[in-house]
Amino acid sequence: MQDILQQQLQGTVLKETFYSPVLGVNKNYHIYLPPGYHQSTRRYPVLYLFRGHEDEWFNPYQDHSRGGVAVQHLADELIQAGDIGDMILVGPSLMSDNGQVYGLGVNFLDPDAASKHAGIGSGRFEDYFVEDVIGHIDQNYRTIPKGTARGADGFSLGGYTSVMLAMRHPKLFSSVGSYDGSHMFWKLRDPRYNKPHDFNDTLWVRNDNMFAPVFSAPGERNYDLDHLQSYSALDVLHKLSPAKRKQVQNIRFSIKTAAYDGHQGNRDRGVHLVTLFQLYDIFNDAGSLVLSSDAHHTWKFTDLYMRENIKHHAAALGAKSSKTTEIKGNHYLTHLEIIAADFAEAEKPNVMVKYHVYENCYVRINILNSSGGFVSTLKSEVHECGRFKISWHGQNERGHWMPSGMYFIELETPAGAIQKKFVFLR
Repeated sequence: MQDILQQQLQGTVLKETFYSPVLGVNKNYHIYLPPGYHQSTRRYPVLYLFRGHEDEWFNPYQDHSRGGVAVQHLADELIQAGDIGDMILVGPSLMSDNGQVYGLGVNFLDPDAASKHAGIGSGRFEDYFVEDVIGHIDQNYRTIPKGTARGADGFSLGGYTSVMLAMRHPKLFSSVGSYDGSHMFWKLRDPRYNKPHDFNDTLWVRNDNMFAPVFSAPGERNYDLDHLQSYSALDVLHKLSPAKRKQVQNIRFSIKTAAYDGHQGNRDRGVHLVTLFQLYDIFNDAGSLVLSSDAHHTWKFTDLYMRENIKHHAAALGAKSSKTTEIKGNHYLTHLEIIAADFAEAEKPNVMVKYHVYENCYVRINILNSSGGFVSTLKSEVHECGRFKISWHGQNERGHWMPSGMYFIELETPAGAIQKKFVFLR
């Protein structure tokens, strides 16, 4: 019975292959189907997740920071907790099968330059996504096949792709996000130079092989600047007709960045993007642009971003939360108060809880998961009046490590219980 119940609470992750008529080759994708998908007949909104290889969003160990949690685990947790409604997640391949040639959602100028790499074919990756991927998913799964129920998000180059495709095909999506996207500067001018000049966006204007099949014409070493700008979100936006621009304005954008730039993040590119967006009455629903003061360009922080941003997508796409209130209580009673529950930046994962006891009383301190399930008890004793603190190091009652995510600290007393939400990172 417990196994059956667990299956009902978990979504299904599949890795599938289909033939792309546009590329002329077989391509892979990962798809997350929400709990109960196979027992229902209803249709679901769909969120496309971009990076490069189809495995990346779904691989719990994509980099050393991730700690065993990937997007499917976040979706299960948030659906079970009632924070989002049921939705389908798709991770399409936007590169060669071996991960060595980027596709970027762009139609290649010189696909023959990458012909030795399986999975490139014609190199028309924009047309492949717009025509083949969306069509295949809508035909083979119970999606709601409308732009009002379709979203896009991405990390790094995937964040560039999600925003760029939204500019070029605004009717495809109603919700678009990006974490630390590698967005092109407008007109390929890097404003960080004292005297910015044309085409000094060195991430994109290159003479090496990183994006050569995409942006270099056959026989040319330098990248084609017109082709680059035709796939620059800000340059595309600037040239849109008023009707098309109105379509973009109807999209709900949620864009976040790391706290650093250079080799550790793309903060400045994000600042540039959302600042110029405002000139076109396009606004960032994410609130603060920087994810957190210590956010880096890693999957650990990408998952932290997605834990919150998937709620933004769910609300925009119609997969609304079924949760009306938090599990119970508040963070204070007349005789007891939770002052803070903060992630401490130490060598090991560590959450410091500070609380204030105003009257002598028995207090039991528990850790609960996001749906209110018991994780562990930290303390159970009679307290005198005063301020106290206690740490949780991320383990459950059996000493097993818990995944990164949202948790509650609960203080139980004979007069009632109070909780406070916090985020734990591994």
